[in-house]
Amino acid sequence: MTEAAAPPRSALAEAAKGGVIGLLGAVIAAAGGFALTVVAARALGPERTGVFFIVVALITIVGEITELGADTGLVRVLAAQRALGRIGELRLLLRSALVPVVVAGALACGALLALAGPLADLLVDPVSRDDARTFLYLGAPVVAVWALRNVALAGTRGLGSITAFTAVNNIALPAARPLLVLAALIAGLPAWTVMAAWSLPALFAGLAALVLLWRLLQRVERTEPATLAARSRRESSREFWSFSGPRGVAAALEIAIVWLDVLIVGALVSTREAGLYATTSRFITTGTLVLAATRIALAPQISALLAKGNRGEAERLNSIATTWIVAGSWPIYLLLAVGGPYLLTLFGPEFAAGADALAVLCAAMLVALLAGNVQTVLLMGGKSSWSLANKAVALTVMIVADLLLVPAHGIVGAAIAWGLTILVDNGLAALQVRYGMKVRLRPAEPLLVAAAALVCFGGTGVAVRTVLGMDALGFLVCCAVACAAYGALLFLGRRVLHLDELLAARRGRGA
Repeated sequence: MTEAAAPPRSALAEAAKGGVIGLLGAVIAAAGGFALTVVAARALGPERTGVFFIVVALITIVGEITELGADTGLVRVLAAQRALGRIGELRLLLRSALVPVVVAGALACGALLALAGPLADLLVDPVSRDDARTFLYLGAPVVAVWALRNVALAGTRGLGSITAFTAVNNIALPAARPLLVLAALIAGLPAWTVMAAWSLPALFAGLAALVLLWRLLQRVERTEPATLAARSRRESSREFWSFSGPRGVAAALEIAIVWLDVLIVGALVSTREAGLYATTSRFITTGTLVLAATRIALAPQISALLAKGNRGEAERLNSIATTWIVAGSWPIYLLLAVGGPYLLTLFGPEFAAGADALAVLCAAMLVALLAGNVQTVLLMGGKSSWSLANKAVALTVMIVADLLLVPAHGIVGAAIAWGLTILVDNGLAALQVRYGMKVRLRPAEPLLVAAAALVCFGGTGVAVRTVLGMDALGFLVCCAVACAAYGALLFLGRRVLHLDELLAARRGRGA
C-alpha cells in the first residue's frame, strides 16, 4: 500500500477517534433504549405498550419534521466552512438554523395538544383512547424542544466535537429514561408516569445542548484562524437552506419509514399487535451501533474532504469505515436472527410471537449494511435532493407493501414491508454515490468480513439451535463459540480492517 493511497492521517485518526466515542455512546444509547423497552413492556403489557409506542412514534415523526433538515445541514456546512477558513460565518449559520426550528417546534407542540383527542380516536382501539390522550398530553412538550436539541447538537458535531453530541443524546438522555420509569414503577405510580419519564429528560437535554453549542462556538472562534472572509447573512442562509430544505423533507420521510408501520399495524390490526411489533422492531436498533458511531464521526470528515475536492481520500475513508461497520454489525444481526425466540421472551413470554418478524428485519439489515454509510456520503456531498427522492420512493414502497401484507400477515407482513423499504432506500443511495458522485464503494473487504461473520455466527447459531435449542444456555453457548472463532479469524485477517494503518495514522498525528 503506497502512502498516496491512504487517506490523510488526520482524517483517519479523527474518524477513528470519533468512531470510538460514538460507538461508546451508541452502546449506552442502545442499552438505555433496550432497558426502557423491557421495563415498559413488562410494566404495561402488550396493549398499553402498543399505546406507548404509537404515541412515541407520532411524537418522533412530528419532532423530526420540525428539524427542517437543519441538523444535517449544520454538520455539513459548518464542517465545510471550517475547512475553508470561513470562521466568521459560523455564528450566522447557527442563527439561521436555530430560529426557524424553534418556531416550528412551538407550533407543532400546540397542534399536538389541540388535536390529542382526535388523534387518539384515530390511532388506537376504543378501550385505549383515554391512555392515548393522556400520553399525548404528556409527550407533546417534547416536540417543542426536539428540534432545538438535535439541531444544536448537530452544530457541535459540525464544530468538531463528537463528545458533546454523545454525552447528551447517546448517554444522558437514554440512560435517564429507563431509570425514571423504573423508579416510578417501584414507587407504585400509575401507568402514565412511563410517558412522563420518557418526556422529562428531553426538556433538560435541550437546555444542555444549547449551553454546549455556545461554549464550543466561542472556543472555535477563539482558536481557529479565519483565512477567508465571511459572506453576507443572506448568501450564507440561502446556501444553507437550499441544502437543508430538501433534507428536512427527506428526514421526515425517513423517520416515517422507521415508525409508520407501527401506526399502520395499530390501525389495521390492533393496539396489542402494534405493541408486539414495536417491541420486536426496536431490537433492530441494537445492530446499528457501529453504523451510528461511524456516521457521527464520518460526516464532518467526508464533508471537509469533499469541500476541498479530495474525492479519492473521501472514498478511501468511507471504504475503511464500511469494513468496520460490517465487522461490528453483522454478528449482532446474526445473533438476533437465530436467538430471537429466546431474546424476545426478555420482554415477556407473549413477545416471542415476534421472532419471525425479527428474523426478516435482520436479513434486510445484513444486506443493507454492506453499503455502509452511503446515506452520509450522499448528504455530505450536498445531494439532499437525491436523498429526498430516495425517501419518497422508499416510503411509497412501504405504504403499498404494508397495505398489501399487514391485513393478511400481521407483524410479519409489516416486517417484510420495512425490509423491502430498507433495501430500496440503501440500494438507490449506493447507486447514486457510485455512479452519480463517482465515489467507489469497494465491496471486496466488507464481503470478506461478512463471510467470516456468517460462518461463525450464522453457522454456529443454526447448529446450536438444532442441537440444544435456543434457550438461555443455548444462546450463551452460541455467543461464546461464535465470538471465539470470529475473533480468531479477524486477528488472522486484521489487515482487512486496516488496524495497522490506523495505528500509523495515530502515531503520525501525535508526531
